[in-house]
Amino acid sequence: MKLFSLAAAGLLAFAGCAGKESVQPTTPATNISPLPALAAGDAVLYEVFIANFSAAGTLDGMLPRLDSIRRVGGNVVWLMPPYPTRGSPYAVDDYRRINPEFGNLAAFDALVAAAHARGLRVMLDWVANHTSFHHPWIQTHPDWYTRDATGRIVHPTPQWTDVADLDYNQAGLRQEMIESMKFWVTQHGVDGFRCDAADLLPDDFWRQALLELRQANPNLLLLAEGSRASHYASGFDMAFGWDFHTALHHVFVRREPASRLIAAHRQEMKGLATGRTRLRFTTNHDEVQAGIPAVRFGSEAAARAAYVATVAFGATPLLYNGQEAGDPARMNAQRTPIRWGLDPTAGLFYRGLLNVYQRLPALRRGSVEDLSASTDVLLVHRRLGTEEVLVLVNVRGTPTTVALPMAVQGATWTNALTAAPVAVSTLLTLPAYGYALWQR
Repeated sequence: MKLFSLAAAGLLAFAGCAGKESVQPTTPATNISPLPALAAGDAVLYEVFIANFSAAGTLDGMLPRLDSIRRVGGNVVWLMPPYPTRGSPYAVDDYRRINPEFGNLAAFDALVAAAHARGLRVMLDWVANHTSFHHPWIQTHPDWYTRDATGRIVHPTPQWTDVADLDYNQAGLRQEMIESMKFWVTQHGVDGFRCDAADLLPDDFWRQALLELRQANPNLLLLAEGSRASHYASGFDMAFGWDFHTALHHVFVRREPASRLIAAHRQEMKGLATGRTRLRFTTNHDEVQAGIPAVRFGSEAAARAAYVATVAFGATPLLYNGQEAGDPARMNAQRTPIRWGLDPTAGLFYRGLLNVYQRLPALRRGSVEDLSASTDVLLVHRRLGTEEVLVLVNVRGTPTTVALPMAVQGATWTNALTAAPVAVSTLLTLPAYGYALWQR
């Protein structure tokens, strides 16, 4: 599974103990999100690494760009851990405070209110498997940590040297972790959680936690960074689509047949109940450490074609922190603000594609039919009621001509991206990494 790599990302030395705000008001008022439920299959997540999202690297610095997240097609803002840390963003010092370099609880509340005013949900990254070695529990509840035969607190894996593994055999730990999650739901209006390293925690904890969270707000969106099928039974709406992401690289980089994408999609969605889905992406905070999409897929054109192939199957698409600027930010020891004007064509591409995705229910929730007749062209037919969408993607770096099925030839189609009528013949030539979205 893909988890945040401290070695890849470098140390983010955020001073976790400098904040002075109180953890929680003495008599807190309830502050539950006012937004209605959003089906997981209708969500488009936008992942934000606060430190690099703006020149200021703060919660306040995010405010001017909320409208742009909405315009590009996002409707859920996934905030990477905003808590105090003294290592990676996933080495948490305190679950109920804000990293003072990002702001404070008042700044967080202002961001959530501004997001809600735009119809944007706010999803918090939650790191339940481990804490930093600076967390107060190290002193106050040392029994809540996993220890080796010598009594020493252990790391979850040998590579994660800045975090201490939590022991979920401890009932007190479980309840305190749940209360900390509820703190953000009931007092600060968050709309859901992306649960880090979900596979490393027991199912019975997730069942207990998610049940209590939904009792506080039934409309929460819950995403497991995990691959276990049991996550859905525990109450998660979404889990990561790593198999599909791997298939993208096999098709675009290793030149395997386009049909591998169909197979990966069907395998990931097999047996999922209505309303449950997968998160699909071409990059995120883990993947970008090995290279931006243009590097990972071989070119910017290939990376965009791979994103079209991702959206072709619905599920829940993800954009990562500046991806629509052509400059997805890597995490490192120095703050490097996103260059928002780097590549204007990237913004036009993602905005155009995701707004079509939001506009056409068949593209999000329709049936999936494989019409591919070539190993080099993905051809997916989506249908919902009377609405039909056809997605064609050339997965190769050379022009390709494909024979269109008779059912496609005999219909009147419109280019979903331009609204222009499509002149359909028996053959279609797509340029290198070309794509088309038709609707009728």
